[in-house]
Amino acid sequence: MKIFRHLTTSLLLFCAMVAAGAFAFALVVTFVVSAFRSVEISAWNVVTSQIARWFLFAIGVYVIHNLLPIAVAHGRTRREFLLAASGFTVVLALGMALLGWLGFLVEGGIYSLMDWNVDAHGSPVAYFLMFLAWCAVGMFCAAAFDRFGAVGVFSVPIGLVLVVTTTVAIPGSGTLPFIRDIPALFGSSWHLVSVVAFVAALAGTWAIARDMPVRLRTM
Repeated sequence: MKIFRHLTTSLLLFCAMVAAGAFAFALVVTFVVSAFRSVEISAWNVVTSQIARWFLFAIGVYVIHNLLPIAVAHGRTRREFLLAASGFTVVLALGMALLGWLGFLVEGGIYSLMDWNVDAHGSPVAYFLMFLAWCAVGMFCAAAFDRFGAVGVFSVPIGLVLVVTTTVAIPGSGTLPFIRDIPALFGSSWHLVSVVAFVAALAGTWAIARDMPVRLRTM
């Protein structure tokens, strides 16, 4: 419980600050662009659909690569930490999805005032599932590299397979090379596939990290 509280109080605040900074930057860029041409896309959509997923992936990596060794060094078990980290992943994904939704509301009001007709964003549920899977895959890849060294590179294609469907319901998320048409095959079941991807990534993280040797990171 103490680990979970530490993760949520420290990293949630950090992520909220990053989201606020990204939103302010997106607005500044939008107004700069509007001075030279008409605004045709949502800047916040670019941030939430493309940049944010990599940010959540990085948070997942940080949790396993940096914080797990610290917890173990302070007498916590790997099982205790992984349990707390799993719950934290859900809370973080939910919090970031709500921040994304709030950003769209504020941006939509500003765009309406400026008479910019742009509407391109998915549902909060879609963002929640995407963030959930990407953060868990970040944890999985970090555990694989920390446990197996260079051999951990084989976790990358596995992670790619797990997250490929999570962006189906999010406009502006782009496509991935060589597998552009695969997500469409899942149709309306994309949300179930996203949940399965999250569970699979989490299970892989537990299987690898539950007894792996750790070294305390100095940075």
